[in-house]
Amino acid sequence: MASLEQTFEQACASGEIAGAVMIASNTDGSFRFENTFGKRSVREDGDQSPLKKDGIMWIASCTKLLGTIAALQCVERGQLSLDAPIYDIVPEFKDQDILTGIDDNGKAVYQKGHSTPMTLRLLLTHSAGLGYDEMYPLLMAWRESRGEKVSPGGTIASRMTLPLLYDPSSMWMYGCGIDWAGKMVERVNDNMPLDAYMQKHIFEPLGITDMTFDLATRPDLAARMVDMSKRDEQTGKVRYTDSRMPHNGATEPMAGQGLFTSAPEYMKVLQSLLANDGKLLQPATVDSMFEPNLSPSAKHTLNAMLDGNPIFNNAMGGLSVGAERDWGFGGLLMMTDVPGWRSARTLTWGGLPNLTWWIDRKAGLCGIFAGQLIPTGDARVIELSRVFERDMYRRIEAEGGVAESPKL
Repeated sequence: MASLEQTFEQACASGEIAGAVMIASNTDGSFRFENTFGKRSVREDGDQSPLKKDGIMWIASCTKLLGTIAALQCVERGQLSLDAPIYDIVPEFKDQDILTGIDDNGKAVYQKGHSTPMTLRLLLTHSAGLGYDEMYPLLMAWRESRGEKVSPGGTIASRMTLPLLYDPSSMWMYGCGIDWAGKMVERVNDNMPLDAYMQKHIFEPLGITDMTFDLATRPDLAARMVDMSKRDEQTGKVRYTDSRMPHNGATEPMAGQGLFTSAPEYMKVLQSLLANDGKLLQPATVDSMFEPNLSPSAKHTLNAMLDGNPIFNNAMGGLSVGAERDWGFGGLLMMTDVPGWRSARTLTWGGLPNLTWWIDRKAGLCGIFAGQLIPTGDARVIELSRVFERDMYRRIEAEGGVAESPKL
C-alpha cells in the first residue's frame, strides 16, 4: 500500500490536484504532523514553486467557526442571548415573510410572517429560516422576480436581507445565519467592525498574525496567496481559474465566508478548542460547542439532505446513509463512532475550495486539510482528505501520541 506521502506526490504529479497543506495535532501538542505537496499555482505563467505551509488561502466557510466563537464570547459577556428573539438587534427580520413559491406571473408568493422567533442559536445552527441565494433555486427565482441579480459582494444587509424559506427551527438549511450573527457582534460592541473585534478577541489571544478579511490592507499576505484551480471536466486534470468567488466585492467583513489565512494560523484556533485552554472561551462554553442543537424536525432535514446528496455528505462528514448527525456550534456534529476514524461528537466543517477541518475530543485529535480547488465537494479531494485523516488516526494510535513530521 502506498504511503500518505507517495499518494499525495503521485496525485500532484499527475495533475489530480494542484497541492495541499495538511496539519494535525493532539491535545497537548506532543503529536504534530505538518506537510505540504504540490505547487502554489498551476497557471502556465504563474509561480509554480512548491506550495509552502504558510501559503495564504481563501478559507470561505471555515470562517464560520470564528464567527461562531465571536458570538459565543458575546453570550458569555451577557451582550447576546442564545435563545431570546434577535429583533432588537436585527430588526431587519422582525416581520419577515416566508417565501413559498413563484406564481405563473413570475411574482413571489409568501406566507405572512413567521410563528417562531429567530434566535442567535438558530442563526448559528442554520435553522433560522435563512438560505444562501446562490445555493437555492427558489431564492434565485425570487431575485429574478424582483429584477435583481445575485451580488457577489456588497454589505450583509444588501446581500443577505432575504425572505425566510421556512419557519425558524422547523428545518435545517445551509445559509447566511452566521453572517448575521457577525453583524450582531458588531452592533452590541458599539459597531466595532468585525475584523477589529476578531483582532482583539481571537487573533491576539492566540498569536495569530496572518489572518484578514481584506487582502488590500495586507499586501504581505496577498503576496503569498495561493492560486485557485479548477478540475477540467474533459481531462479530469486541474487547471488555473480566476473565477469570481463570493468574497469578491465584499465591502465589510462577512463572518460566514470572508477570511484569508494559512493552515498553521487556522490550526491555532482548532488546537485551542481541542485543549479547551480558556484563551477564546470559557471551558463550559467550549463543552457546549460539542452538544447537539437541532429540533427533531431540523435534525431530520439535515440527515435527509446529507443522505440524499453524496457529494455534500462526503465533503462534510462522509457517514453512511442513516448515520446520525446533528449541528453543534461551529460545525456539523457527528453522533456516530467510525472505527479507525472520527469519534462520536466530532465537530467538523470546511470551506468551498475543498478545505476541511475537524476536532475530535474523544480521540484527542484535530486537523485541517487545506487546498484551493473548485468545485466544492470534489470527489478526488474528498478521497485524499480521508487518506490524510485516517493516517493521522493510525499514527497517533501507533506512536502513542508522538509522531515525526517533516521539517518545512
